Amino acid sequence: VRNARRVRRNPGRILLVNEILPAYAALGGRILWVGCRRYTKEYASLLARYSGECWTTDIEISHARWGEAGRHFTWDLACIDRLIAGGSFDSVLCNGVFGFGVDTRPSQLTALKAMGSILKPGGRLLLGWNTDRVEDPLTFDFVQSAFVADAANAWGARISIPEAAYVYDFLRRKE
Repeated sequence: VRNARRVRRNPGRILLVNEILPAYAALGGRILWVGCRRYTKEYASLLARYSGECWTTDIEISHARWGEAGRHFTWDLACIDRLIAGGSFDSVLCNGVFGFGVDTRPSQLTALKAMGSILKPGGRLLLGWNTDRVEDPLTFDFVQSAFVADAANAWGARISIPEAAYVYDFLRRKE
């Protein structure tokens, strides 16, 4: 509970909840939220406000209680493409998972490939990551070949929040 309070006061999380998630909600479509915790429970309803269909996933079976009822996968992100058909989602929102579960460069690359696979062509990927826990995931050659920067939003293609050691990257799967 204490950690949930601390997370909710984080400047990156405030930006996510107040601006980024509503912007993705306005896009609608099928949205996959990656990583479920007590403080993410309300995100699915927020994302569904504008006819979006929110799904959730987490590797931990005990975290399903914070996922979207009837639309939750307990699965490893690195092989989510073995569970979900290619091109099934309009958006994948992966926030705070790299460095907190998907820790190594090889596992990050595998997860990026899996997320890219389940996105529709032109689909959006939000990648939120801690600068003090992982290297920049956009340095993978795969990212450059599979995605383009998605600067068609109010923030540009990348938001850096130095006081939180956090970055949000906005990407689109190449058509």
